[in-house]
Amino acid sequence: MKFRSYLAIFGISMLGFVAVSQAEEVEKQVSSDKTTNMNISIYNNDVAFVRDRRNVDLQHGLNKIAYVGVSSQIRPETAMLYGKAIEVIEQNYNYNMLNQSNLLEAYIGKKVKTALYNEQTGKTIYDSAEVLDGGKGNPVLKFSYGIETDYPGRIIFDNIPTELRREPTLVIDLNNKAVSGQQEIELAYLTGGVSWKADYVAEIQEDDKLKLNGWISLSNNSGVDYDKASVQLIAGSVNKVNEVIAPMMVMRSAKTAGAFMENGVADSAMMPTSESFADYYLYQLPIKTDIKDKQTKQVNLMTKDKVDYNKEYKLNSPLYLSYKSNETEFTKANPEVIYKLNNVKEEGLGVAIPSGTIRFFESDKNKNLQFIGEAKLPQLTVGETAELDLGQAFDIYAKGKVVSVQKISDKTSEVEVEITLQNSKADSVTVSFIQNYNGHWKIIEESEKSQKRNAYSSEWKINLPANEKQILTYKVQLSQK
Repeated sequence: MKFRSYLAIFGISMLGFVAVSQAEEVEKQVSSDKTTNMNISIYNNDVAFVRDRRNVDLQHGLNKIAYVGVSSQIRPETAMLYGKAIEVIEQNYNYNMLNQSNLLEAYIGKKVKTALYNEQTGKTIYDSAEVLDGGKGNPVLKFSYGIETDYPGRIIFDNIPTELRREPTLVIDLNNKAVSGQQEIELAYLTGGVSWKADYVAEIQEDDKLKLNGWISLSNNSGVDYDKASVQLIAGSVNKVNEVIAPMMVMRSAKTAGAFMENGVADSAMMPTSESFADYYLYQLPIKTDIKDKQTKQVNLMTKDKVDYNKEYKLNSPLYLSYKSNETEFTKANPEVIYKLNNVKEEGLGVAIPSGTIRFFESDKNKNLQFIGEAKLPQLTVGETAELDLGQAFDIYAKGKVVSVQKISDKTSEVEVEITLQNSKADSVTVSFIQNYNGHWKIIEESEKSQKRNAYSSEWKINLPANEKQILTYKVQLSQK
C-alpha cells in the first residue's frame, strides 16, 4: 500500500504495470455456464463470428479474468471484449491444454512420484524421479539408481501447473471503471472449424411442377459447444487473408466504445428469415439451438410447393467447325437433361437461395420414388434462372457428319452438315441442338430456322415426335478471324 501511495503522490502513471502485477494475484474464472447469450454468425467458407456474453463479478479497478471455453480454433488477434465501463489492458490466449504430453513437458526439471506394481509380491513400489524430457508422452526419468527411458510404471504428479488449461482460455487484464459488482461482458472473435452448407430435394409432382425442400447442414469442429445459440448464416463469398497463424500469445490494448450486444429474440415462425446484409445475404434461424462440438445437424431452410420448372434436352454438337474443316462424323451423342428454375414469386419461388446441391426425385409408374440426378445449384437472387444439368438422356440420341467442304479461298470455306436426331421415348420432346464455330461464320442454308446464341454458336430447337427421327441440315460459310 505504501508503494501505491508513493506512486499516487508523485503522479507516476503506471496503470499497465500495476494492472498486470495486481491481476496476477487472483484470476477470476468465467466459465461457459455463466453465458447469458450466445450469438454465432456462420459463413460458408469455414469461418464464424462468435459473440459470447457472460455474467462476471468485477471489482472496481484492476481485474484479471479467464474466459474459459473459447474455440480451440479462435483467431486470437480478432478477439474483442466489450462492456459498459471496462478498459482492456492485455489479453492472452492460452492454448496449452491439459494432457499427458503437456503435463510431462511442464514437469521437466522437476520431481515426480512413481509407482511400480510387482506382480510376484503383489506390492506397489513407490519412488521419485526427475523428469529430464517429456518424450511426447514417453518420458526420460532420472532415478537415484539411473535413467529410465521406457518406465513401465505409473507417474504421479503433485498438482496441475497453472499454465495448463482444461479448455482453451482467453485471459484478460482489464480496468473496471464502474463500481464493484456483477456485469455483463461480451467476448467477440472469429474462429475456424464452423461451417454450413445447403442441400435441396426436388420432388417432381407434375410435368411442370415440383416440390422443393431446402436443408441447412451445420458442422462444428471448433473444439467447443455453442449452447442455446442464436444462429445467423451468411451467404456469399467473404474474403479472408490466407495466412498461417500458429497458436500464439497475443497482447493487445483497446478501449471500448460501448457495449456490443444485440438481443437474440427467436422468431415464432419455424423457417429461417432472410435479409440483404452488406453485399451478402443473412439467414436467421428461427429458434436458438445447440451446436455441439464434433456435430453436424440439419435445419429446415424452406419448403416450396407447386414450383414451376421446365425440362429441356440440350446437345452440343461434337463437330467443331472452321474454315479448315474436313469431312468427319460422329456416330452417337446423347443430349444433356436440363431442368430450369426461374426464381420469381409468380413461379413459386421469389426468395434468395444460397448455393448448394440439389437432388431430383420422381415417381415411376408404380408410384415408387426414384432418384433421377443431382446438380450444383448456384446462388440465386430473386429474378435469376438456374439451368441444372442432371445427366444424359438414355433414349434420345443423335448422329452427324460433315457432308462436304467447299474451299472458296485460302481462308474461306463452305461447310455442309447433316444431323439425324432420334427420339425413342413414348412422348414427344424438344431438343436444343447447338453448333459451335471457330472464326467468322454465316449460315447460308438450313432446313430449320436457327437462332444466334452468341458470337461463337447457333442453336436449333428441334421438335421430335414420339418414336421418330428428324434430319437437320445446314450449310455454313466460315472464314479466318
